[in-house]
Amino acid sequence: MEKLILTCNQCNKKFTRPYGVNRTRKKINCKHTFCSLECTKKYRASVFIEKPCKYCGKKVRRKIIWIKKNNKNQNIFCNKSCAASYNNTLKRKSRRSKVEIMLFEMLKKEFPKLNIINNDKKLLDGFETDIAIPSLKLGIEWNGIIHFKPIHGQIKLNKVQSNDAKKQIIAQQKGINLIIIPDFVSTKARVKQAFVSISKIIRQLID
Repeated sequence: MEKLILTCNQCNKKFTRPYGVNRTRKKINCKHTFCSLECTKKYRASVFIEKPCKYCGKKVRRKIIWIKKNNKNQNIFCNKSCAASYNNTLKRKSRRSKVEIMLFEMLKKEFPKLNIINNDKKLLDGFETDIAIPSLKLGIEWNGIIHFKPIHGQIKLNKVQSNDAKKQIIAQQKGINLIIIPDFVSTKARVKQAFVSISKIIRQLID
């Protein structure tokens, strides 16, 4: 069988591989070729790559072997804070109510030129705003029943209401118009009603 003479990218040793074997052909076509599994591991342990932080976009330098071992999704973060913020964002997305998503989509469609952000944490200094329009200094909070009744216990309710009060204070201090929409029924009619009211406010702020 015909063999190819190759050079290991790690130790520079010459070695041969049979031509025409699928797995070998893949290795030959790869950017790097190694004579053994040991050389492959050594190479990965010594090589760094740069990728943007999945959350903030900052360039991050990591070893290839670290990425392979510690991250199934190949996501890189510049620090633990960015990793936590990214994971919390995923959780928040899964917790968003259908009516909140509906309102967000309606506003995006009605005002395509505005930068409308869901689950924003910058407008109110780290506290989450359900829908934010930074250019208009406008925040929208869709407060469901858990903001008013101890559905998950009194301690949880106290914490939610405490955060709501803090948001109001920060909004006043920063001159932000924070619209609170109390919702006990979560119906399409309630969303449409809120959309009409909010749209009027947005047009007034634009004008």
